[in-house]
Amino acid sequence: MKYIVATIKPFKLEEVREALTAIGVRGMMVTEIKGFGAQSGHTEIYRGAEYAVNFVPKVKLEIAVADSMAEQVVDTLAKTARTGKIGDGKIFVLDLEAATRVRTGEAGDEAL
Repeated sequence: MKYIVATIKPFKLEEVREALTAIGVRGMMVTEIKGFGAQSGHTEIYRGAEYAVNFVPKVKLEIAVADSMAEQVVDTLAKTARTGKIGDGKIFVLDLEAATRVRTGEAGDEAL
């Protein structure tokens, strides 16, 4: 099994969710986060005063999938979340050692 963690721009969330559902992803966890990468924030003007915005709003997706689906999920995420501008996000793929469905006790791929 694989555990995929992706950060994307918030306005891309619904489009990404629809694309992942279409390829068979049955669930994901979504968290609103703030962070910075290559863009390292930016400056804004509020009531005439300029201030630095060091953290940019992002959405973090966490998806557990069978090994056989991981590449397709990563490809779909990358294609759907891409705007071509700085700050599109990152995708990390980790090995998932175990998974258990609390309600039924199913383990492994069946728990996903």
